[in-house]
Amino acid sequence: MKRDPVAEALQALSEAAGRPHDAATLALVRDSLAHRSNHVVARAADLSALAPDLITAFPRFLEDPVRRDPGCVAKTGIVHALLSFGDAAASDVFLRGAVHVQREPAFGPPIDTAPELRATSAMGLVVTGHPAALTICVGLLVDPEPTARAGGIRGLVASGRPDVALLLRFLALRGDDEPGVLAEAFSGLLGFSADDPVPFVAQRLASDNRDIARAAAMALGDCRRPEAVVTLRERLPGEDRPDVRHAIILGLVASRDDTGFDVLLELVARGSAADSKAAVEALRLYAHDDALQRRVNAALDARRPAPLTRRSPGRRAGGTAP
Repeated sequence: MKRDPVAEALQALSEAAGRPHDAATLALVRDSLAHRSNHVVARAADLSALAPDLITAFPRFLEDPVRRDPGCVAKTGIVHALLSFGDAAASDVFLRGAVHVQREPAFGPPIDTAPELRATSAMGLVVTGHPAALTICVGLLVDPEPTARAGGIRGLVASGRPDVALLLRFLALRGDDEPGVLAEAFSGLLGFSADDPVPFVAQRLASDNRDIARAAAMALGDCRRPEAVVTLRERLPGEDRPDVRHAIILGLVASRDDTGFDVLLELVARGSAADSKAAVEALRLYAHDDALQRRVNAALDARRPAPLTRRSPGRRAGGTAP
């Protein structure tokens, strides 16, 4: 059988992962960062504790990037590893990664494979306190790719600056074609406590735009604030759009709130068939919680019709035996 050098290199790295501090592992990782395969480089980046070697390896994949690094696999792996180090020396890598666009051939128009690279690089600039970090993050808010826009929001939130809340409020009011980006804006806004954002996000639950309503429901659940859970509980009975109801159910599950669980268990026992099924499936997130799963099973038992009692032979319904 013909040797596969890439597979062999990946196998060697996998075996070395259990010995991260061995001199042999460090040597293997250093050699692998110079490998011609972008997948090998990405795997080596996962294992590397050598920030200087990662910084040195990165520029190679900016040259003829579609051929050398299809899918931005190596560059993204390197940036993720450098982000975990939080090393200010990597700022040049983060700056170059945050603006890199890589359009590759596809069925139909070319696709950009670098949005995650841009998002992660922007976060790297925030984490290392680079002076251009916020400017880069704001620029990503108008990126054509939703992954990059969401990354820009996460970077702004990670900065911890209270004035970011006003920008997030503007984004929420302007809207976005991608529900995931809106959810990031809502979640980020709910993370700031200087100006109570729950009523603002709660208003979006009633939006005629279903994407906005669903994003608000998920963000309210994820923030795990008691007043947000109350909002979801109060909205559910009057919400007649099935997809928004489902988002509220998921939000209640994400809240991990006992009163939210009570609402879901009531749906399991006495809600519509669709609501009951959605609540059961959502509560499987807590399959490890034996007490909660017993309550789910009890609610399902309450939903099932009681078995018919078999009458004794020779007795008529509603009367005594002749």
